[in-house]
Amino acid sequence: MDQTADRPTQDFPVGDATITAKDQSADDFQAAGTHVDNPPRPQETTPSSELALNRKHNAALSIHTLPAEVFVQVIHLHMLDLLDSEGYTKGYNKHLINLSGVCLYWHNLIRDSPPLWTRLDLSDPPEVVEIVLQRSSSHPLDVILDPPAYQSEPEAAALANFQSISGPTNSCRDRWRSMVIDVSSPWVEAVFAGLREPAPNLEKLSFSDCDTIASSQEFDLFGGYAPRLTDLNLNGVSIRWQSEVLHNLTDLALSWIHFPSTDAILHALSHSPLLENLRIIMCTTQLQATPSSPSVRLPQLVSLDVHLGGYDPTENFLNHIITNVKNA
Repeated sequence: MDQTADRPTQDFPVGDATITAKDQSADDFQAAGTHVDNPPRPQETTPSSELALNRKHNAALSIHTLPAEVFVQVIHLHMLDLLDSEGYTKGYNKHLINLSGVCLYWHNLIRDSPPLWTRLDLSDPPEVVEIVLQRSSSHPLDVILDPPAYQSEPEAAALANFQSISGPTNSCRDRWRSMVIDVSSPWVEAVFAGLREPAPNLEKLSFSDCDTIASSQEFDLFGGYAPRLTDLNLNGVSIRWQSEVLHNLTDLALSWIHFPSTDAILHALSHSPLLENLRIIMCTTQLQATPSSPSVRLPQLVSLDVHLGGYDPTENFLNHIITNVKNA
């Protein structure tokens, strides 16, 4: 009978690697061809000596011989793989906290590595949100507000977390790097209330109302001041189209919006000469452009996809866009 069969083991996957903790002493004897009739009785250990042995064993694991910065990169790549498989940050911080519980070495290294803690999922409990804010230190934050739809309690809890980081005097908003917002209609106005103040370092915003199919109510966004914003995706939500937040964009995607006029879109685009990718789909317009409406030149454009509720309004819009790119 194999006497190692009942020996406890613990496997912990990190990316493509698996750490297995197991007592290999008897196996080493067998591998060397040594027959042991009466193996020595193990000495009794105290909790402190057992802890010391565990630490010595952990230190000898090959993954723990990596330089600290390389080990952190392994954890980082593992977490990116988690995001690819689950989407956004669902379970990201919970998994990161679980990883930090493997051993004291992992705990200290993960806790003291701010770049691992920059994904702020506002659907997490408030205590987890606070942990992320503390451990990310001063690093830029990627904020996710995507609570379970049509579940009032989780949505309210997520909105409370959002309000806690979006106050005008909260320095956290200066660390916003990207933001993904996906909420149901009853919460849209409250979310926009938290987006009235400037976002000086925000680079990317995706804001979706999962209910609305013809948004026409225009909201103020960042008081018109988000100078580093280059990527904007609005789905079922409208902003003031004369806002300066549109001026430095390279990527603009608009969907499920009802524009007051095609001229309003043209005016907004006239201040966005750096646009490389423009997508306007499933939208409608109240009034089409006229011969006196301005034409807009977009010299940097490489991708164009426009659908304004039908062939005529779409062609009417495209006739006022000067670019070498064909409509998709």
